[in-house]
Amino acid sequence: MKLLFCTQALDLDHPVLGFAHEWILRLAARVERVIVVPIAVGRTRLPSNVDVRPLHRELGGHGFSKLLAFRRIVGGACAAREVDAVFAHMVPRYAAFAAPFARPRRIPIFLWYTHKGVDWSLRLAEPFIARAFTASSSSFRLRSAKKVVTGHGIDTAWFTPPEHDHRPEFDIAVVGRIAPVKDPLTLIEALGVLARQGLAPKVVLAGDTLLATHDAYRARVLARIDELGLRDRVTALGNVPHESIRDVFHSATCFVTPSLTGSVDKTVLEAMSCGRIALTCNESFVDVFGRLAPRLMFGVGAVDGLARLLATHLSAPRDEQLELGRALRELVVREHDLDRLMDRLVAEMGTVLAACERR
Repeated sequence: MKLLFCTQALDLDHPVLGFAHEWILRLAARVERVIVVPIAVGRTRLPSNVDVRPLHRELGGHGFSKLLAFRRIVGGACAAREVDAVFAHMVPRYAAFAAPFARPRRIPIFLWYTHKGVDWSLRLAEPFIARAFTASSSSFRLRSAKKVVTGHGIDTAWFTPPEHDHRPEFDIAVVGRIAPVKDPLTLIEALGVLARQGLAPKVVLAGDTLLATHDAYRARVLARIDELGLRDRVTALGNVPHESIRDVFHSATCFVTPSLTGSVDKTVLEAMSCGRIALTCNESFVDVFGRLAPRLMFGVGAVDGLARLLATHLSAPRDEQLELGRALRELVVREHDLDRLMDRLVAEMGTVLAACERR
C-alpha cells in the first residue's frame, strides 16, 4: 500500500502534535510508502520510504495559497498514481479537498477524527470518505455508517512507569494547552479549596497558549493563582516537547484534566500508561474507565468534587496509589496500544482497497 498522509504538523518536538511523527514511523513499517503532506515541519527522524512534501515549501502564506499548494501536491500525487489511499488526520477539510483528485481515480479517502464537535467541515467531508476512524463512539458524533471505533494509539513502550516509582516530586501534573476549553481554572479553584483545608499539593503545569487570542485567558489563570496564594505551589514549565512529556507524568502522583473537549483525550491515556492516577470530567471516559469511573471522575466545573478526589488519592498509601496506576496502565495496554491501532488501520484500509480492486 502507498499512503498519502495529510496532517497539520510533522515535528518530534511539537507540544501537541508530536505524536503524529510516531504514527508515520509505525505506518511506514507496515506499508510500502508514505507521502506526508504537513502544513509545518520541524525536527524529524524518518525512514527512506517516507517522502515529506510540506505545503509551506510549495507556496508561502496562508489561506488560498495553501489551498493551491494542496492542489499541486495532493492532486499531483493522485494524478501520477503515486498513492493507493489518502489519509486525513484530524482535519476533515483535507478529506474534502482531496476528493476531486482522489475520487475520480478510485483512490479511497480515510479520516481520523476524535472530537465531540460536528461542524460544517465534517459534514462536508463525510460523503467522500470510505471510513471515519475514531477512538471511541463519543469521539465521532456525526451519524454515519462509515464510523469505525478503533481505540486510541498510545506508545505504551515509551509511556511507561518509571523504573523506581517512589513518591514523585509533585502531587499533580497538568499537560495541555492553556485555553478556556481546557478549563484550568476549575483545578485552580479546587487547589484553593484544599488550601483552606490545610492541604497544599504541589502542581506542575506543562503547556502554553497556542493562539494569541488566549493570552488574556492565560493572564487570568496566573492572576487567580496569585489571588489564592498558590504561586509557590505551582510550577509552570511552558510548552514541553512531546518526547519529554513522559518526564512530566513521572514527576507527579496524579494527572488532572478538567477539559471540556468531550472526546477521549490521548493525554489522559498517556498518563495512565505511565501508571499515573488520571482524574477527568470528560464524559467519554465513563466507558474507558468502566468500574473505576467513580474513583476517577468529577463533574464538569465541579470544584468541590475534584478537591475531594484529590484529597482522597493524594492521602492514600503509596502502595494503593501504585496499584491503581498499574490497573490504569493495563487498561491502556489492552485497549489503546499504538501498534494495535496501526494494525487495525492498515487492515481496514486494506479491506477497502481490495474491495475497490474487485469492482
